[in-house]
Amino acid sequence: MPKKVKPAGDGKEEGPVPCKQHELWRIQEKLECYFGSLVGSNVYITPAGSQGLPPHYDDVEVFILQLEGEKHWRLYHPTVPLAREYSLEAEDRIGRPAHEFTLKPGDLLYFPRGTIHQADTPSGLAHSTHVTISTYQSSSWGDFLLDTVSGLVFDTAKADVELRAGIPRQLLLQVETTAVATRKLSGFLRMLADRLEGTKELLSADMKKDFAMNRLPPYYLGDGVELSTPGGQLPGLDSTVRLQFRDHVVLTVGPDQDPSDETREKMVYIYHSLKNRRETHMMGNEETESHGLRFPLSHIDALKQIWNSSAISVKDLKLTTDEEKQSLVLSLWTECLIQVV
Repeated sequence: MPKKVKPAGDGKEEGPVPCKQHELWRIQEKLECYFGSLVGSNVYITPAGSQGLPPHYDDVEVFILQLEGEKHWRLYHPTVPLAREYSLEAEDRIGRPAHEFTLKPGDLLYFPRGTIHQADTPSGLAHSTHVTISTYQSSSWGDFLLDTVSGLVFDTAKADVELRAGIPRQLLLQVETTAVATRKLSGFLRMLADRLEGTKELLSADMKKDFAMNRLPPYYLGDGVELSTPGGQLPGLDSTVRLQFRDHVVLTVGPDQDPSDETREKMVYIYHSLKNRRETHMMGNEETESHGLRFPLSHIDALKQIWNSSAISVKDLKLTTDEEKQSLVLSLWTECLIQVV
């Protein structure tokens, strides 16, 4: 679930903007495709001769677009490089500005995550208005590692009896981790690292799903019927198909999420953002619905063929039977993910 982005600008906050404005939707959707990360926006209006926020840094990459009036900015070297959280900073800790300038309408400013900043509107002006566009929250290697390790442990434990062995009696009651437990965990981590070397398995699960569930739908003009209703020719065994909306679809592998399945076999999951609602984008809705499909793991090679080709014949898909091939492309077509060419 995306965290609500802390303010990266200074002034009266009028956001986050729920992307009802078509131009912001167009810009943010393209940026989400480019970065592969959620992109939020806030609008700030600051009266003349005032400053909204004291010096602070953010856990996001920040773009500032000045819309009206002028804004005087001071940027300082980070005290916490590549910060993972929002924090205020005392004036006596940050020293002299590394950069100082005034933005005018049409000017664009970028500063990296963790950059300390503050801004004020010069006296004698009516007000300042700017939009802040921010991205790459919780998108570090550390976040990716946390996301992938659980799946790696799940897979390895199915094949390695040592990982399935019970921990020592009363280990959880110890005040400090024992030397035996530390050595054991170190050995497991080295084993996991060896297993990871050279693998091409689809590792990320939760980060991919979270991105697809919460990002903006493709930008369109009109009623957007092509995102919710399959169009064109129905795919068959003699058809050639191609993936559409490629930047809005993620493919991953994970344990079966069906609670009635006690074996918890791995499945292939496809998540997409075609039916996401831009009005609730980045608004922290706990009831966000996921859209997508799931297939048996035996379908992974056929799906990779579709993903990795500009177009492919249904007959050439790496599945055992013609019925499986037809069923796969029909499922994807019904979800508006492929089209016949």
